[in-house]
Amino acid sequence: MKDMLRRLYEGDGTAGRVFRAAMFVFDVGTIAYFLFTATSELDARLIAIDIVIGAFVALDLTGRAMIAENRVRFAFSFLTLADLVVILSLALPLIADTNFAFLRVLRLLRLIRTMRAAQRLDEFLSLLPINTRVSVAAANLGVFIFVVTSLVWVFEHQSNPALHSYVDALYFTITTLTTTGFGDITLEGTWGRVLSILIMVFGVGLFLQLIQTLFRPGKVDHECPVCGLSLHERDAIHCKHCGETLHIETEGDT
Repeated sequence: MKDMLRRLYEGDGTAGRVFRAAMFVFDVGTIAYFLFTATSELDARLIAIDIVIGAFVALDLTGRAMIAENRVRFAFSFLTLADLVVILSLALPLIADTNFAFLRVLRLLRLIRTMRAAQRLDEFLSLLPINTRVSVAAANLGVFIFVVTSLVWVFEHQSNPALHSYVDALYFTITTLTTTGFGDITLEGTWGRVLSILIMVFGVGLFLQLIQTLFRPGKVDHECPVCGLSLHERDAIHCKHCGETLHIETEGDT
């Protein structure tokens, strides 16, 4: 069983790649579900979906625990704790007959798992004519926007008369992130101001990172055997740090 799990979670074979791609799709799908149902009233249909998702997350967590080399370290890793919080948020309404909004927002911690899984997509993206760093920067910004928008909507839509829909929350997030700040929608109270500050501080940084990645000349990953510098211009012959001759693989002129 452990050998099979290692092939699925860590192997380079076709089965392992297909399995990890399927897990990535599952993670993205569950996050989309958590986003769109963050403010929905629980009914029998949503409870059934929560049970199924919770069971799959628990099975995934169990499988990774079985192949962990250091189970104590695995048990206290942030990724494991995030999955446990997600499982708890899915199970607690069934046990305690409650539907706290903050518990449902905590389910977005599943994003951490997806961001880890996204790193494995580099082997697939490397086969495509796209800039991986641009896609990663855009994904980070997109994740930040939708998570913050969900937080704004969940915590403000009942008390803030300026927010009438999820689109209003998204509009506020974008205008704050870009420092446009029209002022027609503002968050109320101390925690609302704190959330606005976090959007501006972290959101502007992610936005600038994307812009910098788009307009900065493209580089390739090729570690210098002498100094270890990993990023070089595509047509570089020598390492700009130590002068070592590089042998960067190219496809030739097209």
